[in-house]
Amino acid sequence: MRRGVALPLAFALAACGDDAPASSARGGATSSEPATSVGPGAGGASTTGAPDASNASGPATTTTSSGGGGGGPDVAPVLSPIDRSLVCKLISDETIDDPTANATHTRFNLRGTDLGVPLVIGDDLHLFFGDTVGYREIWDFGEDPDAVARIPMALAADVTRLCDSIDVHVTTDIPSVAADTDPSILRDFAGAFMSPPPGVPIETFIAQPPPGFPNIPGTFEVPTGALAQGSAAYLFYAGAVDLTPAPHATLSYLARWDAPGTSAPGYQILFEIDRLGGGALGGHFLQIAPVAQGGFLHYFGTGEYRRSGIYLARKPIGALEQAGGEELFDPATATWQLASSMTPAQRSGIPPLLENDGVGELSVTYLPSVGLWLLLHQRELHDGSGLIADNRIVLRAARHPEGPWSEAATLIDMADPAFQAAHCCGPASCPGEQVLHCDRAGLYGAYLLPQIDVAEVPGGLELTLPFLASTWDPYDVVLFRSRVTVTAP
Repeated sequence: MRRGVALPLAFALAACGDDAPASSARGGATSSEPATSVGPGAGGASTTGAPDASNASGPATTTTSSGGGGGGPDVAPVLSPIDRSLVCKLISDETIDDPTANATHTRFNLRGTDLGVPLVIGDDLHLFFGDTVGYREIWDFGEDPDAVARIPMALAADVTRLCDSIDVHVTTDIPSVAADTDPSILRDFAGAFMSPPPGVPIETFIAQPPPGFPNIPGTFEVPTGALAQGSAAYLFYAGAVDLTPAPHATLSYLARWDAPGTSAPGYQILFEIDRLGGGALGGHFLQIAPVAQGGFLHYFGTGEYRRSGIYLARKPIGALEQAGGEELFDPATATWQLASSMTPAQRSGIPPLLENDGVGELSVTYLPSVGLWLLLHQRELHDGSGLIADNRIVLRAARHPEGPWSEAATLIDMADPAFQAAHCCGPASCPGEQVLHCDRAGLYGAYLLPQIDVAEVPGGLELTLPFLASTWDPYDVVLFRSRVTVTAP
């Protein structure tokens, strides 16, 4: 179970900035009582507190980062991985047609998917999957609508229940449209359906729809982050995918789901956020991990897919449904700049907050009980000939979104012989803990889940972090769990 803890002395002394979990901290718990919630992974933390009055009318053109706080020089935490284990495979087992205990093949006519952006809203944990493939008669590879799973949080507090108890939103067809050829298939999963803003053609946002369904995001057009506000879910999407020279999204947009958990996934597109080549945020925010904290909505973003560093932007949370108004963080000067006041060249020239290359999907959460930000992502680096030279899933931590951020701690190195011995499949199938054919594919799309356990240990904290990762061959989502210590230098 998740639990709030008092900070160990060494960590508390380093955490005396404006985001420290003291009784007056914004968006956090006091150090003597547990937090009411832990932020839901890539979906961000639950918003607590209203936007600061000084930001009610929008951010200033230039502001200095408060990352240093008021208690002396800021320092980055130190992360030390302890161990990692595979919990289970969510969708398919030894092959893509071999179901797991979730029985998605027959319960939902679903045999393959990826991603799994998490969001706690109401009493449920939702997982927003990416390109999803049907089992019989519906949605073959190359069509790829996006499915949504859910599980009650009361049940999912035991993270292993994701292995056998997820439900998937379904269409109204009873029984499945494939039941005539396979009576064991009970229902059909429902693909996400988009409604464009008034007067804007849907083709602005969706370039790869399944044939005959122009309002359904198709191949590589996927959710990247999610945020809960009130009873609505807000989905950050990468869209308008271009397939040349390799598939990549060319813009990002925000969509709202008004009735999550009670209706099929039908989303209202609100506005475009950014795009490659002259976008409002410099083309650095195609993949967006949003977190609401301290009165702001923070965007952690990447631009050109797997060829980008990680960038930071923010806007007042009260302006969530209003296009624009973002500030971009310039780590070179430790200042926030109003994006609309910058030239296109200035926006595109903002340096990354972290990394310089190799990042696509990313996941960020804020733990209010200990005043800690966590960032998880895959990093895929290439050599001069374009071959993958390094491929791993890494974790970073910081006390402020602006940093300083810890060094990257490797949770999975796909070239590690121990990982390969445990998790690379044989030539025909993937029994036991084998999850992918390592000679053909790697893990990607790593997302922190909200069931994070925080425990005090001598000199710091020990975090138990469940996270999802995607495999391509076979096409699946798998659940890992890692333990990491966090200490102050």
